[in-house]
Amino acid sequence: MTDPAFEGFLKADFRWPRAGDRSFTKSERRLDNAYIAPHVRDRLVMMVTGYKLAADVMVERSAKDRFDRDALVYPIIFNYRQFIELSLKYLIATYGHTVGVKANWDSHDLAELWREFNKVLNGYGTDDPDGTDSIVEAMVAEFAKVDPRSFSYRYPVDKKGEPIPVEQEELDLAALADAMQALDGYFNGCDGYLDHLQSAGS
Repeated sequence: MTDPAFEGFLKADFRWPRAGDRSFTKSERRLDNAYIAPHVRDRLVMMVTGYKLAADVMVERSAKDRFDRDALVYPIIFNYRQFIELSLKYLIATYGHTVGVKANWDSHDLAELWREFNKVLNGYGTDDPDGTDSIVEAMVAEFAKVDPRSFSYRYPVDKKGEPIPVEQEELDLAALADAMQALDGYFNGCDGYLDHLQSAGS
């Protein structure tokens, strides 16, 4: 019996490269084009938004089809990880210099980035009466364990060709998306609060 997903692939429109094909072009209708921000801060904000949004869209798509779910799990995890990494780098770069913490664009280590962001929070003397910082730290640490260097869900093997082990063989994508929504709320809340503190101190 043929897999229905494979049958769908066979019936899909077949597109073969044609002379003149180019990947990076502009439409004559300007409103049809995506805008790529030239300014670093604007681009960083849109990247944070875009990686999470892309993962959210893929989670929604994967809920409707088992084949899509099994194929999209890898870019979903990668995109959510990139969202976390860029969120931390944005907050450190934007608010760290005020309290003596330098921006870190070199590291992909989420645990390291969280430690530096925690220094930023401590530098501003922020309160955490409900213990949310500890909850988020545990969530970031979980992602850091599952994908330490941002390779685990982009490649099946490491740079030496050795298989990259996976932490678990099954994953509830809806639960993952819900957790990332909570992280998004936390990061946005920190952004607003630290902006207020930074402005008050200037």
